[in-house]
Amino acid sequence: MVDVSGFAQFSDGTSVPLYADLTNGTLGEIKTSATFTVTAQSLGTYSPGKTLVSLYAYSEANASYCYLLRQGLPIFFGSVGKAGVVSYGNKVFPKTVTLQPGDTVQVLSQAVANRTCAFVAHCTDGTQRVFTATPSGAATTSLVDTITGNQIRETLQGKRISHAMALSVDGHKIVSGGVVILNAQGSVVGVLAAGSPIESQVCFSPMNTAIGLNFDCQIVTDA
Repeated sequence: MVDVSGFAQFSDGTSVPLYADLTNGTLGEIKTSATFTVTAQSLGTYSPGKTLVSLYAYSEANASYCYLLRQGLPIFFGSVGKAGVVSYGNKVFPKTVTLQPGDTVQVLSQAVANRTCAFVAHCTDGTQRVFTATPSGAATTSLVDTITGNQIRETLQGKRISHAMALSVDGHKIVSGGVVILNAQGSVVGVLAAGSPIESQVCFSPMNTAIGLNFDCQIVTDA
């Protein structure tokens, strides 16, 4: 078990710290810190009706992603990083969400050497999803949706990605320039550099990529 903490910030200017002991490699919930809120509560239970504008979670060594979960689907992604690594602090994200009872903050904490690559897409209609893969050696690896296991073409077909972020500790092992989106003809239509969550607070960057039939999301590594 490792310590995972963070905070959520709301549109009225208030914030709340979050905390839990989680298992690396297993998605788990972080709740409000009982040190400050008397009891540990799911975020939606603690602040129903408040509007979430910022979310950041950090683990002891490494993390792949965090999001607000509602009825089985991620609806708001925040930043993740190694504990003590902060670049932007209270970053405002490309969408807001009004909290409901039952909403929970989920975090995937990782061991320091874990090579999971995560690509978080925010679409113009507000849809947000994360696609992941774990490269091994020199290879071209397709990323898949963490909820359905489908590729980007099935998950986001007909939608346009306006913002995205990519996370990986692979650094110089990545030889594709980052995460690459290919169209049905195999031509590149989008690239996003992958930042390391153990070195920086990776946040959304502008993007303008429409997803169509037979598109793919890949990363290429040389080791």
